[in-house]
Amino acid sequence: MMKTSLAVFVWGCLVVASAVEAAIFELNPGNLNVDIVIGLIASIMAVVTVLFSMDIRHEPTAVKYLFLMPVLLVGVLIVTLLLAFPIVQ
Repeated sequence: MMKTSLAVFVWGCLVVASAVEAAIFELNPGNLNVDIVIGLIASIMAVVTVLFSMDIRHEPTAVKYLFLMPVLLVGVLIVTLLLAFPIVQ
């Protein structure tokens, strides 16, 4: 179980990251670079959520690597998808 102060800190970081995502999108919506940055921020938020909500950080090292394998696979699939459909501007 997490301490309350740590839980509030993690929640605050997630709220700030969501606000940063919204602000970045308002700057230049639809731009590929903006979409990539928003995707990276969302991926980091997902990893933080899993680490703290599911207490993966207290598991043995093998379990942590088992968690990271699907994350890396999804990253590779996203990059492949971006390269498969070139954007014409």
